[in-house]
Amino acid sequence: MRPEFRPLSYSLSAVVLCVFFFFIPLSCGSSRDAVLLQPVTETPKTKEAYRITDFEGRAEGGRLPLWVEEYLEQGNRGVEALDTYRGRYVFIGSGEGDNFNALRHWSRGFTVYQDFALLAAQRIEERFYHGVEYYPDDEYGQFFAESMRRAYDREYYGAIKEAIFWIKKQVFEDENQENGAERYEFLVLISIEKFDFETQVQDILSINPRSKPTKRQESAIQRLRESFFENF
Repeated sequence: MRPEFRPLSYSLSAVVLCVFFFFIPLSCGSSRDAVLLQPVTETPKTKEAYRITDFEGRAEGGRLPLWVEEYLEQGNRGVEALDTYRGRYVFIGSGEGDNFNALRHWSRGFTVYQDFALLAAQRIEERFYHGVEYYPDDEYGQFFAESMRRAYDREYYGAIKEAIFWIKKQVFEDENQENGAERYEFLVLISIEKFDFETQVQDILSINPRSKPTKRQESAIQRLRESFFENF
């Protein structure tokens, strides 16, 4: 039976990555003042039950931006379907915690140069899992690991930091939605022209693995290269 693919942000490997790279203690050293940052690709980060209790600009009569609404409902692809982002890929970094100032500092310091590679590589990795019978390293051999190493290490060009927005939500601990702690979530919206991003990904996929793939793997690699951006 083919294993069910879980996006990196849902899996144990994501927890390890996020804790290793993004669990940032503040100067006071309190665990409650730490920020856990979780990059997100095409689906919302969780399916948890929550209600929004506050958001940026609400006190002044503002509303949730359309891109935030679409992201919360449908993930990145919902945002990409908007006319504003037609012809562009959208990536959203998400940071959660109860320390508003720490999250704001992170979101303002989020840069395309330093932080975009993780979002891009995560989405590339997710694509490798589409249509595989078992695991990508079985399907594609060493090509998978070496491509992903290049994807995570690459310096991408052309991405733009479009917007930052925060919401405050009460996350419920039970199905009755009676108990739940409040926490902030900051969203950082990044977009990049599809042509620019696809060109860079095609360069990543042009790698010739050091360990020669089998004939079956060679066929799978060629099919992947030709159809990589279908339903990407």
